[in-house]
Amino acid sequence: MSHRRIRTRLRLALIETFPTALAVPVLALLAAFGAVPWEVLPALPVALAVHAAVNFLWRRSSRTT
Repeated sequence: MSHRRIRTRLRLALIETFPTALAVPVLALLAAFGAVPWEVLPALPVALAVHAAVNFLWRRSSRTT
């Protein structure tokens, strides 16, 4: 697989993850007001990384079928 194709897939995966990243300030605000426990915030980077990885791998599998 070419370097350009991997870079494009990575870029698309990050673009599709961006709306999920918008949840970070919203959840921080909710935690500041006590509506959400603070323990939720450390899980967000993990969730974003998993979301990006799934998008990256999904692009690969949909391309080969």
